[in-house]
Amino acid sequence: MGVGYAKWRTRRIRALNAASRVVETACGQVEFSREGAAPYVLQFHGTPGGHDGGAPMGAAFAAAGYGLITPSRPGYLRTPIGSGRTMEEQADAAAALLDALEVERVAVHGVSGGGPASAQFAARHPDRAAALLLTCAISAGFAPEVPKLAKFVLSSTGMRLSGWLMRRFPRMALRQMVGTESTLSPAECRREAERIARSPEMRDWVAALTASSAPWEDRRVGFENDMAQFRSIEASPLPLERIRCPAFILHGTADGDVPFSHAEQAHRRIPNATLHAPEGAWHLLWVCEGAAAMARAQVEFLRAHLPLAGAHSRLY
Repeated sequence: MGVGYAKWRTRRIRALNAASRVVETACGQVEFSREGAAPYVLQFHGTPGGHDGGAPMGAAFAAAGYGLITPSRPGYLRTPIGSGRTMEEQADAAAALLDALEVERVAVHGVSGGGPASAQFAARHPDRAAALLLTCAISAGFAPEVPKLAKFVLSSTGMRLSGWLMRRFPRMALRQMVGTESTLSPAECRREAERIARSPEMRDWVAALTASSAPWEDRRVGFENDMAQFRSIEASPLPLERIRCPAFILHGTADGDVPFSHAEQAHRRIPNATLHAPEGAWHLLWVCEGAAAMARAQVEFLRAHLPLAGAHSRLY
């Protein structure tokens, strides 16, 4: 690994650490970022990820006046794997973090690979969860094949190459991304890539998401643990029937990463669940066509179950 990469990684880790804190909890050390003030949305980031995924995942909630608390799940960045290897343990570690921060009640947001831990949190800590939002989330047994190309893209070299391609050849990089994350036809992927390329805001969002997977060596343990935990759900299903808070499930019908059947199963099994299924939307819902309407639907659900104090309420 070259000197240039080592310097870049040092700068990157310094910036990540400056944007987060590590606290000692009853379950061990937990790193987290916090934005805004109560009422909070507790966010479980996807795979791979870390606390730095909080801002792009929760932008609509922050714009509406909610605070965001986003832990780095165990094995990611500065949260050691010993703080919670299983999804039950990860949920308990998040509850212990809330104890350390003296935060009583939150809405819970599980994104993609953060879905299982968020569902466990809602089931295991019903007094803490005012509402559950699942966004393109895993909720059933999941054993994805990680092809060699994907492993390369996730590597440190691959991440840097992806960033360079996005800067120099954005349409080509975006076509590849949409093709990987959707079940759309090649022509539809080209149209989606062109639409995103024309939007500086969407390009910035994609860049922020890509950054939340690097440096890879500081997230690899969490990624590998996630893969093992997702496979275990087949033999030991999530306790979705035990979730008592209202749930809002947002999942595109053309998701090429987490199959739409996960949303259908969660909708069947969670007692008080609403399914919002935008036709033709894919895994990165935040940059899909109709993203603003999807975000409004989530915020309206959130306001109904975790109201804002008048002074904090903002139009969205």
